[in-house]
Formats: sequence, structure tokens, C-alpha cells
Amino acid sequence: MRHLAPALLLALATVTAGAAHASSDDAWAAFDARVAKACREASGFQRARTSAIIGFDDRVGRVAVLVGDRAGKAPPKLCLYDKRAQKAYVDEAAGWSAPMTGR
Repeated sequence: MRHLAPALLLALATVTAGAAHASSDDAWAAFDARVAKACREASGFQRARTSAIIGFDDRVGRVAVLVGDRAGKAPPKLCLYDKRAQKAYVDEAAGWSAPMTGR
């Protein structure tokens, strides 16, 4: 029975690591969608679209996104998304540009 415990722990660790890795891509996709949605809504643009997410070190606790107006009538806005509060903060970013992802 004692020899079985290490083998069982190793098997559980392997399965758990595989499950964590498998859900990692889904978790990141859900996070990206949540950030993009929050930033689009906070921008106030009727037809907003976002750039790719710019991540920072986890100690910062925020990511950045540039939000553009599809109509092109307003300057883009820089959005900082607070990961802990799950809240988006925006301000004008006239003169800034980034490829928009179309979301």
C-alpha cells in the first residue's frame, strides 16, 4: 500500500497538470473576451473595436487595450483593465494607433 501512494500521487499530478494546461487556452480566451467587452463598453463608442491586449507583469494587475471607433469620428481611447476589480478605465489617446482586431 505504501508503494501505491507515490504512484497514485504521480498519476494525479499528471492528470491535473494536463487538465490545467487544456483549460489554459480556454481561460485566456475568456479573459481576452472579457477585457475586450469591458473596454468597448467603457469607451462609449457605438461601434467600438479593440486592439490586441498588451499585458504587463502580474504585479501591475492591469492590461491595456486601444479602443477605436469604427465610424472613425472620434480619436481612439486607451483602456486600462484592472484584473482584480474587473473594471475598465478609459481616456482619450489622440495620435495613438494600433492594429484593431475587429472585435
